[in-house]
This record gives sequence, C-alpha cells and structure tokens, in this order.
Amino acid sequence: MNPTNPQSPIPNPQSAIRNPQSAIVNPQSVAPWRDRLFPNHEWVLMLVLLFECGIFSLSGDNFLTSANAFEVTRLSVEIGLLALALTPVIITGGIDLSVGSMVGLAAVVLGSLWRDAGLPLPLAAAAALLCGLTGGGLNALVIARLNFPPLIVTLGTFSLFRGIAEGLTRGIENYSGFPPEFLFWGQGHVGGVVPTQLFVLIAAIAGCSWWVHRTTAGRSLYAIGHSAEGARYAGIEVARRLTFVYLLSGLASSLAAVIYVAHLGQAKSDAGTGYELKTGCV
Repeated sequence: MNPTNPQSPIPNPQSAIRNPQSAIVNPQSVAPWRDRLFPNHEWVLMLVLLFECGIFSLSGDNFLTSANAFEVTRLSVEIGLLALALTPVIITGGIDLSVGSMVGLAAVVLGSLWRDAGLPLPLAAAAALLCGLTGGGLNALVIARLNFPPLIVTLGTFSLFRGIAEGLTRGIENYSGFPPEFLFWGQGHVGGVVPTQLFVLIAAIAGCSWWVHRTTAGRSLYAIGHSAEGARYAGIEVARRLTFVYLLSGLASSLAAVIYVAHLGQAKSDAGTGYELKTGCV
C-alpha cells in the first residue's frame, strides 16, 4: 500500500520493464508551454518591454528602424558579455562584483602596452585577456579553494582592480589614437548594417547556452547552487567547477574591455564603471 494513499498500491517498477507502454508519461501531465518557456513569469517583463517600445515608437520617428535597432545592440554587447559570464556564477549561488573594475583594468593594460610598451595590438589585446584570466583566477583561488564568501571576495577585488587601473594611469591618462583596423571591431559594420561586435555576442550566447543546458558540467552548476555540500557528496568536483566559472567571468570581462576600447576609441581607468550593477540586473 502507498503510505500517502492507503487505498492505492505501490507501483511495481518491474511492471514498467515488462510493459514499456505503462511507463510513458501522460501528455496531460506535461506542463503547459507557457510554464516551460516562462517558469518565473518572465512574460510580464516582455509585456513591459513591448509597452516601452510602443511609447518610444509613438514619441520618435526613428525608433522603429533597423539602424536604431542595430545601434541599440551595439551599445549592449559589453553588458551582454558580462551578463553571460555572470550567469553560471549566479547559478552556483555566487556573485562577481569585480567585472566592471576588471573592464577598466584590462582596458588600461591594453592601452599602455600598445602605446607605452610598443607591443602590436594583437599582443596587447592578448595580454589584456590574460589580465582578465589572472583576475578571475584570484577570485577563484580565494572563493573555491579558501572557501571565502563570493560577495566579500569580489567586493575586495572590485576595489583592488579599479585601484590598480587608477594607479597605472594616475587617474588622468587616456590612451587613444588606435588604428582603424582595431576600431573596426567596435565601430564597424558588416554589410553596412550589422555591427561587427554583434557577432561576438551571438557566438558567446550560443556557446554559453549550449554549455549550461547541454553539458554535464553545465548542468552540475545547478546542483552546486542548490547545495554545494550535497553536490560534493554526489561526486561533483565543486572546487573545479567554481574555479572555471570565475575564470570565465574574468575572461569575459577582459573581452568586453577590448570591445569597449574598440567601440569608444580610448582606454581610461574609469572604463566599465557601474557595469557590475547593470549586469546583475540583466
């Protein structure tokens, strides 16, 4: 007998093996498409967005144009990359408040190595990406290996990275004069319409979505976020997963910095100020 319902017998798993048709899920028990697509009632935000678009289209003549739509996506690439990087971090129950400061530090590293050290721009950009990985590794070391709270750790590196950037530039240095070949990655268009950096964001979205939803490592992040201790007992390498997500966050921050510099044509220590709040909202 089933203890929750004394009148119903306990189902026999052997019967499902002998009769596979009995194990088929009743279609009526599947959640409606709206609940599957919008499990947290995200459709309300879509309605608000559509309402805003309606207001802006009535108040302006150029809002509902392809040029304006692509320009909005151009301005959203840096925030989009940081939001994608924060997604697995937040899934694990953590947070990274240092992403905006890492954008500023990586931008300064790129500009100083190119102008002051005389490195070619590809090498300077690679060094900026390495700087992001180093910053992410620092967060990962303290959080994943030393078990400090992510909020406290990344709040500290938030000040550390910004302070280093301010120290390197004395708060007044502005690196500019980048060649057109580099600026094309932030100011150019493909086919005369589509912003160049949009392809970087699309590739990042596809890769992040596939990894989080279609791989064992990505799916294990949900278990860590629910209970890190339980995930550890289940055989998941929690420390390694956390290390990877914070490294990814640092790398995405430095990539956003490279696109930021190519977009604005200048590198300053205040680059990315406030981005940690915007990406958290996204």
